[in-house]
Formats: sequence, C-alpha cells, structure tokens
Amino acid sequence: MKLFRPKPHQQQLTRPEALACVPIVSPTVSWERLDNGDILIEYPLAIKPFFIQLAKRFQKGAEERATKKLQLDNMGSAVWQMIDGKNNVKKIVTLFAKETGVTLPEAERSVTAFFRDLGKRGLIIIR
Repeated sequence: MKLFRPKPHQQQLTRPEALACVPIVSPTVSWERLDNGDILIEYPLAIKPFFIQLAKRFQKGAEERATKKLQLDNMGSAVWQMIDGKNNVKKIVTLFAKETGVTLPEAERSVTAFFRDLGKRGLIIIR
C-alpha cells in the first residue's frame, strides 16, 4: 500500500511537461529587496473561518488580515528574481546552474523543490 497516493482529481505531469510550466508570483504576495540583497516576501496567512470569528470577538474592531514574512537567502533570491511570468522552469534551472556552478540535475532538484515549497505556501502559481 502506498502511503502518498496522488489525489484522484490531480493530474500527474510528465517531467518534460513540468519543466515547460511557467511560474508566476501570486497577486496576493508583496516583496522587497533588502539592503544585503536578500528578498523579503510578505503573504497573507491562511486562517480558518472559525479562528477569524474567534479573533473578532476578542479583538473588537480588529479587521486587519494576518500576514507572514519569509526572507530568502542569496540562492532563493536569485531564483525568485527569475520568476517573471515568461521564463519556464527549464530555463530557470539552466540559468540557476550557470549562476551557481552546480550541475544541471542538482540545479533541477533544488529549483523544483524550492518551487514546490513556494507553491505549498501559495506564493507562486504554476501555469
């Protein structure tokens, strides 16, 4: 028995199809470059409706949306800046490999894992 089966409604992409996808920064995300060159991303925190109602009761009048911040290191910042809505994953992997001097397979593993994490947080959309 497999522990992690794909959900029936999820379509599995082949490797070439996945590398041809184009990542886009989510419109709910704001980001800025810090003085040291790192990227600081601010994104809305997903809160269940029950907790929103609970917060409204205890914080009268506080309607402010909770956000979370994520600071990327040099490598993550370099990849983040390559996400422009035009570059596909394969091109980003190739550029990342050239910039950092790592092999293409290693760059592909790193970049795809990074995109997977960003996608889980809702920071990027893959089309």
